[in-house]
Amino acid sequence: MNHNILLSKLEFYGITGKAKNLIKSYVHDRYQRVKIKNKHSQNYFSEWKKVKQGVPQGSVLGPLFFILYINDLPGLINDAYGSKPTIYADDTSVIITRPNFAGLKEEINKVIEKLSNWF
Repeated sequence: MNHNILLSKLEFYGITGKAKNLIKSYVHDRYQRVKIKNKHSQNYFSEWKKVKQGVPQGSVLGPLFFILYINDLPGLINDAYGSKPTIYADDTSVIITRPNFAGLKEEINKVIEKLSNWF
C-alpha cells in the first residue's frame, strides 16, 4: 500500500487537516527490523530499514486503510472490461473467463494495463 496514494484517497473521502496529518505521521517515517531467535535462546537482529509501503500489521486501522485503498478497484475493472474482482479481507483476485485463449490473453492485458494506470 503506497502511502502517498493512501493519503490522497483519504483526502478524496474528506479526511483532511489534523486527521490526515495524524494518519500521515502514523504511516510515514517508520522503521522495522527482523528478530530471529534460535533454540539456544540467542537473538539475532537484522538492520533497521525504513518501511516504504504498507501499514503496521495487527493495527486496528490497517483493515480500514486497506478498504479505502481498494474501494474503487471493483468499479474500475467491472465497468471497463466485464472482469470480476473478488475481494475478501486483504486478498484480491480478478476472475476472467473467455471462450478462447486469444480472448483471455487480450482481457488479461487490458486489466493489467488498467491496474497499472490506477497505481
